[in-house]
Amino acid sequence: MGTAAAVGLAVLPGSGGQQAAGRVSNTKAAGLPCKAERFVKNGRFVGTQKTWPNEGAWRVSGWGPDSTLEIRKIVQISNSVSATFGFTHRDISAAVGFDVTKTEATELAHTASLKKKAHYTLRAGAVYKLYKFDIYEDDGHIDEALGRCVPNGRPLRMTTGTAKKFWTLDYRLTKGRKA
Repeated sequence: MGTAAAVGLAVLPGSGGQQAAGRVSNTKAAGLPCKAERFVKNGRFVGTQKTWPNEGAWRVSGWGPDSTLEIRKIVQISNSVSATFGFTHRDISAAVGFDVTKTEATELAHTASLKKKAHYTLRAGAVYKLYKFDIYEDDGHIDEALGRCVPNGRPLRMTTGTAKKFWTLDYRLTKGRKA
């Protein structure tokens, strides 16, 4: 019966178990399909995104006129990634150019003057830079002469992920109902 060869991230199907990557000991495996490699590449900036958390640390409200609202808190803000697709955060960080696991303490600090007789809400929001990255997979076949999995040609793009990098803060004052 045939054996299976582990190459890169894939294992060939077979009934004889697994063999470490390298030379194929069974010539019956030659020519069988295999997964030569999976990799992350094409990290690229695609825009910005604002989030407006609806939590106490991120908002204050009060009545005007002739008063002020102030936000002054320390919050933790993290970079993030949509999914790892079986790769390490280090692989994805290398593709997009920043540490997708970084968390930093940031101070929310803003004061707004309330001019009219109304209810106001002052909100803080986080602004992120968005990056996309692609996951590629290179199909291959077992080459008997080389005794390993070799790529068939151009890799195929399998999926796309998104990573967010904290950039800055934004503040918004809204006026609600009148008193």
